[in-house]
Amino acid sequence: MTTDLRDRAIQATCPVVAMPRFGELDPQPQGQRMLLGSNGLFVQMRTPWLECTTRVGDVDMRLPFGEVREAIRFTFGGIPRALLDAFIEHARAALPNEVAGALIYDADTGSLRLSMHEALAAGPAHVRYRIEAMGEQEVLAIDLHSHGRLLAFWSGEDNRDDQGVRVCGVFGNLDRERPSARFRLVVNGLFRDLPHPWDERNGGTPSG
Repeated sequence: MTTDLRDRAIQATCPVVAMPRFGELDPQPQGQRMLLGSNGLFVQMRTPWLECTTRVGDVDMRLPFGEVREAIRFTFGGIPRALLDAFIEHARAALPNEVAGALIYDADTGSLRLSMHEALAAGPAHVRYRIEAMGEQEVLAIDLHSHGRLLAFWSGEDNRDDQGVRVCGVFGNLDRERPSARFRLVVNGLFRDLPHPWDERNGGTPSG
């Protein structure tokens, strides 16, 4: 064990836990921890709206620990399609410019609401915006932006901006009847693709 208080503080906020092979794993408290299992290294994250266990890396040697299973669950269930449709209508009204918004989670009610961000500057390939103040019980859970008439994709700027813990979604080709879309889970710089509303292979709606 380290004697440096700074190291102890880091380990307290992000502990490393060996996955039990025979017993039960202690429940995950709010926050982040790393799980070391026989099948790899995983990050486990719990927030008021998310419970997630996802692989970070493989382990080549045999370890005497239990196996970790990946899982992603949203406490609000699937992302409401009606809220996504409402965002798309705002994005179409702003064509050819981009827009940005978010689905805000209310921990008291367990529900989501759509918030459109105030645009400070916008064009067909960029948007700079201000996020409105949220209530004490609220947290930004799903970050949304549009690409106007361009294809939905993750740009280098998106990769730099998408930090923290949230779901990110982007809609493109908004001049068409059915736009393109991409969704992903972001966990402190780790990206995991999620199904989007028209991904028939995965049920059609981002969900846990």
